[in-house]
Amino acid sequence: MKKFSGQLNKVANRGGFMGQFKMVRLAPGIRMTRFLLIASLALLPQGCGIENLVDDPDVEVRTELEERFFQVPLPRVDVLWIMDDTGSMAAEQARLADSFKVFVQGLDALGIDFQLGVVTTDMSGEGGGVLLGNPRVVPALHADPVEAFLANSDVGTAGTGPEAGLAAMVAALKEPNRSGANRGFRREDAALHVVVLSDANDRSGDWLGVDPVSTAQALLEDERQRTQRSARFSAVVGDAPFGCFSEDGSAEAGTRYLQVAADSGGSQASICSDDFGPLLENLGAVGVEYPVRFPLQAEPNPDSVRVSLGGVLQEEGWSLELDPAAVVFDAPPAPEERIDVQYRLEPEE
Repeated sequence: MKKFSGQLNKVANRGGFMGQFKMVRLAPGIRMTRFLLIASLALLPQGCGIENLVDDPDVEVRTELEERFFQVPLPRVDVLWIMDDTGSMAAEQARLADSFKVFVQGLDALGIDFQLGVVTTDMSGEGGGVLLGNPRVVPALHADPVEAFLANSDVGTAGTGPEAGLAAMVAALKEPNRSGANRGFRREDAALHVVVLSDANDRSGDWLGVDPVSTAQALLEDERQRTQRSARFSAVVGDAPFGCFSEDGSAEAGTRYLQVAADSGGSQASICSDDFGPLLENLGAVGVEYPVRFPLQAEPNPDSVRVSLGGVLQEEGWSLELDPAAVVFDAPPAPEERIDVQYRLEPEE
């Protein structure tokens, strides 16, 4: 009974009667957790403390717990923008500037602690993959993150081809830039969202070899494994398979970018769109990660666990992890969804 007693003692005070106890905590990705302990007692002698009660083999204690969570986004994402800075991109850069406020407002509305960085597709010089601007990393707490990003993303159209967006991503996120010029951009507990804006297909072969797509995919997977957070790539490029046309010109099909986006669960959008507002709103949502794992305060009896979403009992769609204990959903519960987990403690033999 030692383990059983210890779990009770964490949430109960000494006293002569034990009824309901509540504890409130805050944790990343969880707005509020309520810990409800209900103990049914046959008889409690006067002056008997809880430690004495649960260690008494003659007293039977049945303990049920309920934990409540509310689904909210995980709070951090690092967003790397890759801007095509060649001669044909003036109109597209202007449309991004006109609508970028929508992207930041969407992250703000969700309470996301974001960071923004900008590189270009130009890998011809020594500055390939180095974040632009001052400050190079624009945080959510910046006095005006929209204006700071717009200044950094005003990259002009004098860049040199070939456009190598995937190589720029790799150079920005790997050494020596990772802990050198770009120090502070990638946080250990933040999701990653890379967004490319280009009217040309990727041509990173000179930097990444014969298969730039696989190299980019491997980097994103390394980020996922290292941080245990999502790492997505989104592409605002020419439509596959033939490209697209707009009032301002044409765009080559960005097939390599689109392949990386599809593989990573990112978004795909046409650079020939007249209004980037809806595209940027969608990109903001894609970069937000919703939790699927909800840690429990104590080790449950596996057969006793009951999970409800919005008050509806869920017979499937979730699993139980032990050591440490957690409920893990097959897919993230909806935003603001209430999650109730009921179980009995697992007493030690």
